[in-house]
Amino acid sequence: MIRAAAIQPRSLPFSLAAQIHARPDHQPVSQGNLFVGYPIVITCDRTMASSYHGLMFLGFSACIPTGTLPEWVYYPLFCPNAPADAEGRLRFANAGMRRIEAALLANGFRREDIIVAHPEHLDKAVTADTKIISISSNDPLGVGPATSTFVEIWGGEGRMAHKLRELLNHLSIKKHRPFIFLGGPGAWQLSVNEAKQKALGVDCVVVGEGEITAPKLFRQVLDGGRASLPRTVDGEPVPLEQIPDIVGGTTIGLVEATRGCARSCAFCVPSVKKVRSRPVERILAEVQVNMDAGNTGVILHGEDMLLYQSDGLKVNSEAVTNLFERVHSAPGVKFMGISHVSLSSIVSSPQTVQDISRIMELGTKRRPVNYYQVGIETGSPKLIGRHMRGKVFPYAPEEWPHVVREGFRISHENHFVCCATIIMGLPGEEPDDVQQTIDVVRSLKPYKCVIIPLLFTPMLTTRLEYATAFHKGDLTALHDELVTACWDHNLTWAQPIWTDYGHNAHPVLKASVGLVARYGPRLLRNQILRNAKRRKNGGVRA
Repeated sequence: MIRAAAIQPRSLPFSLAAQIHARPDHQPVSQGNLFVGYPIVITCDRTMASSYHGLMFLGFSACIPTGTLPEWVYYPLFCPNAPADAEGRLRFANAGMRRIEAALLANGFRREDIIVAHPEHLDKAVTADTKIISISSNDPLGVGPATSTFVEIWGGEGRMAHKLRELLNHLSIKKHRPFIFLGGPGAWQLSVNEAKQKALGVDCVVVGEGEITAPKLFRQVLDGGRASLPRTVDGEPVPLEQIPDIVGGTTIGLVEATRGCARSCAFCVPSVKKVRSRPVERILAEVQVNMDAGNTGVILHGEDMLLYQSDGLKVNSEAVTNLFERVHSAPGVKFMGISHVSLSSIVSSPQTVQDISRIMELGTKRRPVNYYQVGIETGSPKLIGRHMRGKVFPYAPEEWPHVVREGFRISHENHFVCCATIIMGLPGEEPDDVQQTIDVVRSLKPYKCVIIPLLFTPMLTTRLEYATAFHKGDLTALHDELVTACWDHNLTWAQPIWTDYGHNAHPVLKASVGLVARYGPRLLRNQILRNAKRRKNGGVRA
């Protein structure tokens, strides 16, 4: 039997105490399938509730639309379930969710009133006691650049949009009707589409940073002020000293080292955020949190990790190498990775790349290579000068093709694999710009890397938010040639890359994804060629 707990005083500066029974043991009491829920539930769609076999780049498979692979194949192979405890609490969660959890705790909310929950266990976490559900979403409508590009190629629906809708239709949510907040990188999609927001049942969308804004909004709801909240709220920028340290493990140990980007690309959301580099000791504290949670390594996250503690756009090599040395030698850390770097930073400080490669012990049997994301976006100096002049600094826009080639060469020689993007249809793009991009892509043939062509998608808060989106029907014969060049390159390198990337994977996973790496790019390339032929003949793909 569940014992009735007396209502006890709360330390919260709002009236939650009168609404929720206290749990003296700081855990929800449960017996069988009966649970006392949490006032605040932080969760995500199913595509984010995974550790991706410890291979972060498998997470990008969520951009592959539904219908291309059966769910019974896709989820075990690319996106296995993240572990959860008996109450449905995620052991490892998205870093953004962890940051909101930390912000609430730093603002007087009680740990026992908050759960970071697995989306498939909401029946355990959500009850009549639940007042708020906070959802993090990367692509709530399936219109992000990567998802929309693959949907254009294959058809179907964006997998993240499908799983978000499934989450919002969960029986526990429908039954208890808590107030629903939605944030995360894709929140802008709903902020500009109120009809979709209402149809999904999302009460308030928070665009931007949430550590200061979320606690205020949550208090207002808990104090009975939900009716006066607007449909969309812009998150207040968070000063460096107010970014709270996480208190739980993140997916594959991702730790935020920097926030924002000073390169100011016109199409990119992080470029509108002030750059902040977190102190080494704060980073190391979050590394330790991840080790205590059971992670065995970390991924350092920043829009350009080579600009950690930089003065503007000049690489601070000493600060970067010190950070990597400290993290690599931290107790319990058996591996480390990097999320993003800039090609210009690589070229301006090749010694820094060489140093961190040495620190990470790359080129060895144990660590043959490592990976980071870079943006090529275009091979056109004209478009670089128009939309992303800061991307090429300290070089001139005219030098961009050379910077790209040098960045890939330096990375390749230091055992880093670049996972790069191309953006087709940037405003002002002309045939010469596309041809220049084709030439750059073909020049990268000697270097082990992946190049993904994307369709331009204007995003809220960027300088190009009102520009016209680029769709499949806008593709020209030159675009088809560019896409084919990218996938010819990927077809060449897919198998060697997976051999290195998955060298420590379970043999079944290694063999299964190896088959995808061997035949997937070829199948995708063939589909692209069929679509191009239909466009040339004036037909419409079925």
